[in-house]
Formats: sequence, C-alpha cells, structure tokens
Amino acid sequence: MPQRITHLKLTNFRGATQPVTVKFTPEKGGLKTNVVVIFGENGTGKSTIVDALDVVGNASFGSLLRPGIQAPQKHVASLTKDAQSVEVELTTKAGHTCKAKLSGKTVVLTAGSPDTIMPEIRVLRRRDLLQLIEATPAKRYEAIQEFIAVTGVDNAEAALRTDCNTVEKLFNNAESARAQAEKTLRALWEQEKQSGEPDSDPLAWATYRAAESTGDLQDQLDKLAKGHAAMQQVAAIVTQWQNAQTNYIKEKSTLDAAETALQDLNQGANERSSDLISLLSSAERYLALPADPSTCPLCDNGVQADELRLRIQSQLEQLQTSRSLLQKLSDAQIRLKTAADENVRCNRETVRVAKVLTTHFASYEPAAVGTLSLDWKAHEAELAVAEPSDTTSASIVALSERLMAISEAVGSEHESLQTRLTVYNNIKTQARLLNESTAEVARLNTSLERLRGACTLVVNKRREFVQTILDDIIGEVNTLYQAIHPGEKIGLHRLEMDDVKRASLEQQATFEDKSGVVPQAYFSESHLDTFGFCLWLALAKRDNPKQIVLVLDDVFTSVDAQHFRRISDLLAAQASNFQQVIVATHNRLWHDYYKISGAGVHLLKLERWTLARGLRPHEDQILIAELALALEADIFDRQAVASKAGVLLENVLDNLAAYYECSLKYRPGRGHTLGDLLRTTKKLFQEAKVQRVRRDAQGNPIAPHLEENWIKIALKRHHEKLDAIKLIRNEVGAHFNSLGNDWSDNDVREFGQAAYDLAEALACQQCGHMPKNLRADHRGCGCDAKHQTRLFPLSLN
Repeated sequence: MPQRITHLKLTNFRGATQPVTVKFTPEKGGLKTNVVVIFGENGTGKSTIVDALDVVGNASFGSLLRPGIQAPQKHVASLTKDAQSVEVELTTKAGHTCKAKLSGKTVVLTAGSPDTIMPEIRVLRRRDLLQLIEATPAKRYEAIQEFIAVTGVDNAEAALRTDCNTVEKLFNNAESARAQAEKTLRALWEQEKQSGEPDSDPLAWATYRAAESTGDLQDQLDKLAKGHAAMQQVAAIVTQWQNAQTNYIKEKSTLDAAETALQDLNQGANERSSDLISLLSSAERYLALPADPSTCPLCDNGVQADELRLRIQSQLEQLQTSRSLLQKLSDAQIRLKTAADENVRCNRETVRVAKVLTTHFASYEPAAVGTLSLDWKAHEAELAVAEPSDTTSASIVALSERLMAISEAVGSEHESLQTRLTVYNNIKTQARLLNESTAEVARLNTSLERLRGACTLVVNKRREFVQTILDDIIGEVNTLYQAIHPGEKIGLHRLEMDDVKRASLEQQATFEDKSGVVPQAYFSESHLDTFGFCLWLALAKRDNPKQIVLVLDDVFTSVDAQHFRRISDLLAAQASNFQQVIVATHNRLWHDYYKISGAGVHLLKLERWTLARGLRPHEDQILIAELALALEADIFDRQAVASKAGVLLENVLDNLAAYYECSLKYRPGRGHTLGDLLRTTKKLFQEAKVQRVRRDAQGNPIAPHLEENWIKIALKRHHEKLDAIKLIRNEVGAHFNSLGNDWSDNDVREFGQAAYDLAEALACQQCGHMPKNLRADHRGCGCDAKHQTRLFPLSLN
C-alpha cells in the first residue's frame, strides 16, 4: 500500500535556485499526523513545492498549465539553470523513491526500484476550484473527470464514435453513388426505352436489357470496322498506284526526250564519239588526284600523268555537250526503272488489298455497301486468278471509287452500331452499379445502426455510472457542507449529466426552501468556494482514498475566521480517510489557528525567498511545543514563557467555553481576559475529566477493550492551580507592570508548566485535537471511535 510523503528534494526546479529538501514529517518525534500545513507569504515558494508534487506525482507542469503560457516546459527550470538540470525526487515513509526529469516537452518519471509504490497525488488549486463552481458545464466535467475516470469505457466510446463517423462517411458515399447510378439509369431509360419493354421501373428495364446478348452486335461492329478499314486501305493503295502511273509516264517521257536530243547531237558525228566521251571520262577518273600512275594500264607504256590529265580535260571540254546529254539519259533510265518497279509493286499490293476487301464483303456486306448491288463472290473469284497489272489495277480503281462514294454511309452505319453497343454497355454498367451500391448501402446501414446502438449503449451506461457516482456523493457533499455552514438552509440538490452533450455537468442547489436553483445565482463567494471544495473532497473520498495524498494550494481566499476554523476542523476529521493531506496557504489566520490550537498538524514555514538562497522551508513548532522548549531552555525567558502560556491557555479555555456554551460577560470592543475564561469554565472543571487509551511507542492503542488500559485524568486541579497564578499572564507576559517583579522565575515556570499540562491533558496524543465531537455520554476527538480520547461531561446542565 502507498505510504505518505516524507521528503521532497528539489534541484533547479522553479524557485529552488539552490538544492533543497522539504521534510513532511517532524524531525524529532511529535504527533503521528498525516496533515501538513505549509505557510508562506506570497512569493516565498509555495507554488514551487506544490508544482513539484504535481510533476513527480502526475507528470504535470501544474500551475504552469494556463492559457498565458504556451510552452510550460521552458519555465520549469530555475532562472539560473537549464531544463536538463531539473530534478524532483519524492520519498515515502516506506523508503520508496521516484524521480522526475525533463525530456524535451515531457516529464519522465523513474521509480527507485521495480517494487516502488507511489501514492496518488491530487492537487486542488484556486483555479480548479473555480472550474467546479463557475466554469461552463463542460469545463466543470473536466475538473472532476480524474475522480470519475472510466478510461476503458472512454476509450471504447471514442473508438465507437470514430467507427461510427467512418462508417457514416462510407454510407453517405455509397448513398451518393446509388443515387447517381439511379439518376443515370433513369435518364437512359427515358431516352432508350422502346415499346414492349418494361416501363414501370428503370432497374427492371435495365435488367431486361442486360439479359440481351450483345455478341451479334459486337460481331457486326467488328466486321463493319474491318470492312471499312479495308475500304480505306484499297483507297490508299489505289491512290499510290495512280501516283505511280503518273510518275512512270512522266519518267518515260523524260527518257524519250533525252534519247532524241542525243540522237540529234550525234547526227553526222563520228559514231565512236559517244564511246570516246565515255572512255575519256573513265580515264579522267582513273587519273584523278591523289592518284599519280606512271604507266598506262592498257599498254604498260610509261606516261606523264599530269600531261595526260590536261589532254583528257581538253578533249572532254570539247565533247561537253555530248557528255551532258549522256548523263541525262543515264539518270532518266534509272528513274524510269524505279518508277516501273513502284508501278509493279502498287499493282501487286492493289490486288492483295482488293482480295482482302472482296473476301470480307463476300462473307459480310454492310447495308450501305449493299446499295451498290455488287457481286462480291464474282469479284472475289476474278481476283483470285488475276495477275497484277495495270488493267487489273484500273478495274480495282473503278471499284474503289464506287466504294468511296458510300464511305460516309458506311461510317455512319459503324457509328450507329457503336452507339447502340455503348448504350447497351452503359445500361449494364449503371444497372450493376445500382445493384452494388444498393447492396452496399443496405450493408453499411446495418453496420451503422449496430454501431450507433453500441455507442448509445456505452454512452448510456457511462452516463448511468457517472450519474450514480454523482447521486451517491450528494449526501456526502451536504454533510461536509453542513460541517462548514451548520444550520444554514443551503446545500447541493442535484448533480446531473447533460443528456445531449457527451461530457457536461449541471449543478442544482437548495437555497432556503427552494430546490433546483443555480448556485452561482444565489450563493455568496465564500459559499461557492466551500461548496466547490466539499464537492472535490467528496469525489476524492469515494475510491481508495487511503492511496491518495490531497494537496490544497491556497484554495480559500474568501472565508472568514469562523469558517476557517470549521474548515480546519473538517480537514482534521477527514484527514484519516486519506494517506496524507498537504495544505499550502499564505493566510496567516489559518497558520495562527493551527499554531495556537495545537491541532494535529505538521507545520512548515517558508521564509523570504531570494534568488541567491532560493526556498527556505523549516519546521514551525505549534505553540504548545514552543512552550515546552521555552520551559526547558538553558536560559530562561520569563516573558516568553508567560506570554506563550497565556495565549495557549486562553485558546484552550475559549474553546471549552464555546463547546459547553458557557456564559461570558459581554465586553464591547475587545475579547475576554484569562480571568473571564477561568471564571466561566470553573463549573465545568469541577467535574471535567479526560479518558485516553494507553499507546505503544508507535502510537498504536494497547487493547482498548480492556478497562485497565484507559487512563483517567481529572481536570479540577489544573483549573485551581491556574486560577491561583493567573495574574502572571498579564503582569509578566503581556504588559509592563512593576507588579510583575513580584513573581519569581519559578512562579512563571510553574504558570507555564500548568498551562502546558492542561493543554497536554486535553489534547489527544494521536491526532492532537481536543475532544469536541458529541458522542453518547462524552465528547470525542477525531480518532477512531474505539480508541479516541474522551472528555466528560457531554454537556453542562
């Protein structure tokens, strides 16, 4: 089980500019209390200590988590250090430790050992209290969420909501697809529907159409496309053949003209002139540079190449005209041969393509081609034996011209078939899409309804669970509230989860005889503060409070002295429910109440903070402990002893007078004196006695069921002794008075010891509180009923 905190070591954390250890237990014995009160004026470092508890207990940046701070991790380190040097170490009574360090933007917690058990640390700050009472319902729910956390259910609910949103989007998309498919199919139905087809429902019509076979239509389309392509091929090759014919005729004419010109030039000339030109040209090429022959290749006689070249060039110049005509004749012959070869190729290709065309149309003749009334079988037979020739090609040209005349009609027929096929395919596609999307919509709708049902079930169960918790704590809240505001017609009526919003908490209160009122409209500021505190405390008590350390950080700023006392008493009474209660306050009224009353707390005080020294916590003794130290001091301070004893005594007697409703003389403008208090409690002390159980060294009760283990202390002698020397209070401890000189140190020491003995007799040795709670025949302290300190009588008759 977790143990209370004993030490908190801060290194370079916020105000801790120097390493400091805060001790949460008395250094030398003292009451075994689980309540720690940290007092310090503003600016002494209370928030640093509370934030340190928050960071090591919850990995939270505590008071730095506020809207005005965007990057709290940047402000955790003290002013003189960086974030990497920050360390907070917590130690429990069992010796377990846990360290907190910074890693980037996060807090990293490291346990001292694998079996380390840390208490839960719940921190209540002023702003958290305001969230409970003044914030919006959603923020109010956030403020209490840690007490009613159902993490597994919240995670399941979040996952269900995510799944719902995902499936809802898929459902909407499927519904849109279904609607679009239906719209498209209806348009096709209205446009393409023919007589005799279903006319009541587009899908029924589409199903009817989809049952038709489109194989024949596709076959016709393929054959028509093939025939139309063959027509284009024939037209293309016919054009090529015609171009080849034209080119052949042109080249034949060019050759004839060249031959005629050469014949005219050679008339009357030496018949060998042409051969001579040819011979000289060959010789010129042979002798062309860089060749430089020295012998004739024919006769093998020696030659002068340069001289021979000159002679050949001279003769060729003389024969230039003949040479030019010969070259033209040669070129014309080459071009004519090329044209003839192309003509042969075109004849051959024309016949081949025409065969493909006639064979295709012989087996399938489009309607547009049928208007020509051609016998395609006969054409196919003729071409099967026909040789490629100009005559054959000429007949094919005639056929192509007739086909080209109807080419547009064939294209229209193809386009019509293509449109019909596209419509059929579109009808099938849209019908399929409509069927698939309709099925998908139905499937997703079923899933969505189930998910919504599961989500609603989880949400309702979570709300019921949380509402049950809220209903259960109303009585506890009001009990706590009445302890602070006894007899006032004010309290909590209803805490209610909003039925519409996921995480929203509504509050209803009672005021006078009216129920269901909004507390913010009727409660005073102090009533709202204490109301929020009681709500938070009741929530903290509901689940394993013994594992919790409660931390209150300057929570109360608007309550008066009387309510401070009641809140202190309430905390003292409730502290036993928790592992530990730590209160940080700057209110001196609260500090002084604890210090003077001797209530069971460990009191810490923070001295003035400086940058050089950092936090300065020290143990602040309660008044009775200070009195004990003053009585035992080597150097006796008579005024200090008289003063402390008087203040302690007045506090004890004032409380007893209040508990037993003793009558006191009215003194306007000032309080009652020690003499007044002794006189008014005299009757009480005549019969007053205290009973307390014996305890062992650890403070545990020893067999409280045995009568002999109960110590009985009569208080009459204490009162008589103090009444006899009461003047020491003023004459020595309060005012300058020459009569004080008549009292010896022993007299003052006796007065101090008597005051100490009375306070010690009345206070419970375990919790430190004076018995005041009403029981059957006595008053009891805040300890367990079986072994609490008892004060008799119950009341004065």
